[in-house]
Amino acid sequence: MAPSYIIPVLARTFDVINYISNFPQGVTFSEIVSHLDAPKASIYRILHTLEGSAWIEKKGDKYILSYMFIHYGMLTLARRDLAKVAKPHLQNLMEDIGETAHLAVLSGKQSMLMTVCESTSHIKLSSPVGTLLPLNCTSHGKVLLTWAIDEPLETFLSGVELVGKTSHSITTITGLKEEITRIKQQGYALDDLEYFDDVRCCAAPVFDGKNHCIGAVGITATRVRFSSNIIDEVSSKVKKAATLISRDMGKLSV
Repeated sequence: MAPSYIIPVLARTFDVINYISNFPQGVTFSEIVSHLDAPKASIYRILHTLEGSAWIEKKGDKYILSYMFIHYGMLTLARRDLAKVAKPHLQNLMEDIGETAHLAVLSGKQSMLMTVCESTSHIKLSSPVGTLLPLNCTSHGKVLLTWAIDEPLETFLSGVELVGKTSHSITTITGLKEEITRIKQQGYALDDLEYFDDVRCCAAPVFDGKNHCIGAVGITATRVRFSSNIIDEVSSKVKKAATLISRDMGKLSV
């Protein structure tokens, strides 16, 4: 990466973190300053910020890495495991229905496609892994809003623009609350021509061994091939795939 794109204070923060990580028993302020050959004031502000955000903690006169690294490390490992566990089930779902199957997870206040099994049809709908999509007008996004957040909808979506991609998109908190009630009752969510006028999607939640929603599995198809009269059939197969993935992720009662 070109040097002009590097943020100096951020680069120095990572240097601090990397240095502290080499000392399980902790390292002092003076040792950090000496090793990095950096101004004391700059290092102090970095340490103070990291400590205030719970990324490091101070034991006596020494700094050590905090639980936040464990938390996000475990989260990353869990998501990697999730992708590996889900892949064969997504493949089976794609082959059974004949449409592209995908796994999405919550990423900030959007959903992110983690795994995609593309349809073998010469006409197929697919987005690449890593694609970020709005929560309010996608089937997997609505699944995550329904089961994956643990705060009031208004609080979670504060400051988030509810994008209206088509005339069918739900763009109000009230509308989303009504939709979430329906989703909970039926066990799956639909993107019913809400992101594209000619595309319909269906998704269901994936849970882990602690009964936390860790993702959403679904399929995407044109409105012609995924007509309204086969929603029950398709949703049943999507829910079954989600149940199998949940089972393999440790959910006991499925």
